Amino acid sequence: MRIGLSQEEQVQDSATNQVDRQRKQSARRSAADSGRKLSALLHGVETPLLGGASSLEICQVACDSRKVRPGGLFFALHGAKADGNKFIQDALKRGAVAIASEEPAPGTIPAGVVWIQVREARKALAITAANFLGHPANALQLVAVTGTNGKTTTTSVVDAIVKASGAKTGLFGTIAYHTPLGDYPAPNTTPESVDLQGFLAEIRDAGGKYAVLEASSHSLAMDRLWACHFQAAVFTNLTREHLDFHRTFEDYFAAKKRLFEGTGAGAPEVAVLNADNEFAKRLAGLAKKTVTYGLDSDADITTKKFQLTFDGLTFTAQTPNGRVHAVSRLVGRINVYNLLAAIGAAQALGLSNEVIENGIRDLDSVSGRFQRIDLGQPFLVIVDYAHTDDALEKLIRTARELNP
Repeated sequence: MRIGLSQEEQVQDSATNQVDRQRKQSARRSAADSGRKLSALLHGVETPLLGGASSLEICQVACDSRKVRPGGLFFALHGAKADGNKFIQDALKRGAVAIASEEPAPGTIPAGVVWIQVREARKALAITAANFLGHPANALQLVAVTGTNGKTTTTSVVDAIVKASGAKTGLFGTIAYHTPLGDYPAPNTTPESVDLQGFLAEIRDAGGKYAVLEASSHSLAMDRLWACHFQAAVFTNLTREHLDFHRTFEDYFAAKKRLFEGTGAGAPEVAVLNADNEFAKRLAGLAKKTVTYGLDSDADITTKKFQLTFDGLTFTAQTPNGRVHAVSRLVGRINVYNLLAAIGAAQALGLSNEVIENGIRDLDSVSGRFQRIDLGQPFLVIVDYAHTDDALEKLIRTARELNP
């Protein structure tokens, strides 16, 4: 653990190391570990001429100096709390043969080490990692869900639907990262680009066809999803949050908007937008196709009647592809929205209504999201993350609606 990190950073630092340890212990290594020529890795990255260094063999791409192996390419990224350029010497000691940075080469770089000055290091990292692993995203259908609230539940429902089809998939979000080969702790809601590309390669190599992920505003602003093309991009809602990072509400929305404008690999095939949220109108038309969902508007995917109890909910959704009868153990009106969003995403993947209904029925609960805890006690216990004012308000309202 690095000295000088805050307590919050140390927790994330520990979780990151745990992910790395677990991945090393498993028996999976991409064929790309045999090495790639530097010129091939930098294809699509704006860089100065490399000259004779273009044939240099690179065995690894990393943005954490502690993970660098001999023959690796280290990206020195500027972070909100730390500057990767300060860890270049550590990367060199561990065997890095090339350094990529937005900064010009310092005079302290040893002879024989290639310095690559790039314009936008985070985008360059994502492109390089995708090149290194053979663009695994191109072999998968990707779904990303963004918004202030509802990301975790919506992605969990989509994941359950995909699994109901019999396909292998991956799920990445606040709770954990899941691939066909294992489960890992989540240091961030959305993995760093080099880690995400590695996870996508795991899914591809295991015969998977889908990946579902939460797209946080931080990850979009920091280009973690760059070089990924999405079959479906879902917008849940937008309320005030993360203004310590984005500074203004408009900046926060602009980060969310980047998902629908395209993350370096073309606009999403389908945008699934919550028509009951005013910001959806500003996202319409950015993707190749737009599908809306909602309860209070004339949406493409909607339901006019639903039954809510503490045991779950039922409704019949009207969709462009026919009716979907949803029977779910999720609780509350807000989860009607999350289920409608998931239906839209699943239809964008081409999954049948029967598979969608089965997947919704299969999902028991989502950890920390209006989750019932039953240990035989003579009273009801609900656990909910509710990390924003809006989420807490909806949580209390839901409980009151079910227990007037």
